[in-house]
Amino acid sequence: MAADTAYLWEPEGEGIRLLAYRGFDTLAVVPENIGGRPVRALAPYLFSAHKNYSDPDHLEAHWYSCFGEKLSEEEAMELPEVKGDALRELRLPSALRQVGAYALYNCGNLRRLEFYASTADWGTGVFTGCTAIEELSVHVDESGKSCLKEVLAELRQTLKVSCHGQEESRLIFPEFFEEAVENTPARILVTNTHGCGQKYRNCFVRTQLQFQEYDGLFPHVKVQEPEKLVADLALGRVMYPCCLSRRSREAYMEYLGDHRRAAACAAVEREDTESLLWLLDHLSYEAEDLKAVIDAAGRRGNPAAVSLLMDKTRTAGEERETRRRRFAL
Repeated sequence: MAADTAYLWEPEGEGIRLLAYRGFDTLAVVPENIGGRPVRALAPYLFSAHKNYSDPDHLEAHWYSCFGEKLSEEEAMELPEVKGDALRELRLPSALRQVGAYALYNCGNLRRLEFYASTADWGTGVFTGCTAIEELSVHVDESGKSCLKEVLAELRQTLKVSCHGQEESRLIFPEFFEEAVENTPARILVTNTHGCGQKYRNCFVRTQLQFQEYDGLFPHVKVQEPEKLVADLALGRVMYPCCLSRRSREAYMEYLGDHRRAAACAAVEREDTESLLWLLDHLSYEAEDLKAVIDAAGRRGNPAAVSLLMDKTRTAGEERETRRRRFAL
C-alpha cells in the first residue's frame, strides 16, 4: 500500500523532533508517535514555505510513512510538501511539548488549529502571517490550565474557540487592533486600541480562563461588535454553559430573544444545524422570522436548513390553528 503521508524526524531524548511533513491533504495531522517514539517537538519553520531542513544539519534524520514504515528519501519526495498556503488545517498531538520558532510562518490559508494544553512552549513568531485562522480547538486538563492565553495573544483576529475538558465550552474572542497616532506638539506616539478583543484576551489568571470575567464583558461586546458575532458569542455560552452563572445566562438569553432572527441566520450561514435546532427549540419564532431565515438558507444554498425551517413553519401553523379552534369552542 502506497503511503499518502511521510514524516522526517530526528531523535530528541526519548522522543522525536519532526523536521518535515509531506502528503496530499491540506489537513496535516501530526501523529502521537512515529516509529514507536512520541512526537515531542516541531522544528523551526516546519510548515513555513520560507525555509527547509538541511541534510548536513540532521544526520540522524529518518523518513517514515503514515503506516510506520521506514521510507527512502526518493519515496518521500514523491509526495508534495504540506507547507505555506497548502496548509489549511493542523492537528497537533497530546505528546507534543514544543513548537519551534516560526513553525507556521506565513501559512496564510491556515484556518483551523487543534492542540493540547500540554504544548506549553510556543516559539517566537509561530503565528506570524497566519491571518486566516478563525477556529481554535484546545484540549485542557482537569485543572482547566492551558496554553490558550499564549496562543490568543499572538492572534488578533476574531476567533472561535472550543475548549474540551471535563466540561466543554464554546467561546468567541473578538478582533482588536492597535493604531498609533502622533501627538506632534508633545512629540510622542499615542497607541489607541480598537475593538474589545483585547479585553477578552485578558480574562485569564495565569493560564486559567476566568469565565465570570469573560461573561462580565458582554455589555461591552453588545455595543462594539456586529449583531451576528454577539449572537454567536451568546449562543455558544448558553449551549455549552461551563461555569455560567444564572445572571449571565439571563443576559445572554435576553439578547438572543431580541435578536433571534440574526442568530438563526448566522447559524444557517455557517451551516450549523446543531445551533439552529437549539434556537428553534428554545426561542419563540414568529412566521415572519422563519420566512426571513428560510430566505437566508435559500441564498446560502442550504437545503437541509430550508427543510428544517419549513417543518418548523408547518408545525407552528398547526399549533396556531389548534389554539384558534380551542378559542372558538
